[in-house]
Amino acid sequence: MDTFYYDILWSGITYVILTYLAFKLMRSKKSNNGSSDDGDQDLSIPPKIDLPPGIVWPKDLDKLKEEEVLV
Repeated sequence: MDTFYYDILWSGITYVILTYLAFKLMRSKKSNNGSSDDGDQDLSIPPKIDLPPGIVWPKDLDKLKEEEVLV
């Protein structure tokens, strides 16, 4: 046979082996998803963002005292 056909044959065999191994590894990963030992943390409280001076959240506007403005 010509070397071209050998290349095609080995490429096909490699493709089949890699595809088989990829699906086998994905299947074993799916079975381990039930355990909670994967290190993910469920955070329900969002972090408090540090705002620059003079900037407030809209929900905190009613808490501010009216400042005296000089004209």
